[in-house]
Amino acid sequence: MLMPLHTTEAIIIGSHDLAEADRIVVFFTRTAGKVRAVAEGVRRIRSRFGGSVQLFSQGRLVYFERPNKTLHKVNEFAALRPHRLLREDLDRIALASTAVEAVSLGVEENEPSPGLYEALAETLDALETAGRPSVVLQGFLLRLLGVLGYRPEFSECVRCRSRLPPRTEAHLSPAHGGLVCRSCRSGAADAFVVSPEALGFLRGAGGTALRLMDRIALSPNTLGEVADTLHAFLCQVLGRPLRSMGFLGRL
Repeated sequence: MLMPLHTTEAIIIGSHDLAEADRIVVFFTRTAGKVRAVAEGVRRIRSRFGGSVQLFSQGRLVYFERPNKTLHKVNEFAALRPHRLLREDLDRIALASTAVEAVSLGVEENEPSPGLYEALAETLDALETAGRPSVVLQGFLLRLLGVLGYRPEFSECVRCRSRLPPRTEAHLSPAHGGLVCRSCRSGAADAFVVSPEALGFLRGAGGTALRLMDRIALSPNTLGEVADTLHAFLCQVLGRPLRSMGFLGRL
């Protein structure tokens, strides 16, 4: 049976070794969403892929589709943006790993999401050079929640629709999808407090271009609150914590 041949832009978001010389590579593609494919012989010293098949690399993927299968075959991958610097800095490795892990867990195979592809590509570019890469990551995770259809409500109570007075602490409930007011929080067992500064970022960042996130200065405490908040909402959506976030917390 002839296997259809596809060509698309793709970002490598994961991989694991197979047999002695092969590797299963997880691509996030512009036109086909998440695609898993075998790169045969990629681990050999004289592999025809060279060093192009690396985590975070963005490039041109040519692959054979195996009909009715979830594991396809890589024919060619030409890295156009290898993102080498992301793999050479421990902090940036952790941040970029969090971004690609969240995408890998959040999207289904063969379901295109061109907007999310563009957002991930822009985020990896920014993480490589940004002076505040942690802020860039939080902006991306907030964008990801929106793309997945779970954008948290940060402006009014999700239960009674009352608005929070300005410059006051807020209670957020991942299980209920966002802000809960003082009167309603007794029914939200998972609600936790965030500061006005963290809430201000969460409200405003959704409308800020990812390339501009690097200009936003947050105190370490506020950045930590934002990161913990978005991770809590992602855990609610994905059904499990991100392993990369645990690594980030140990840095």
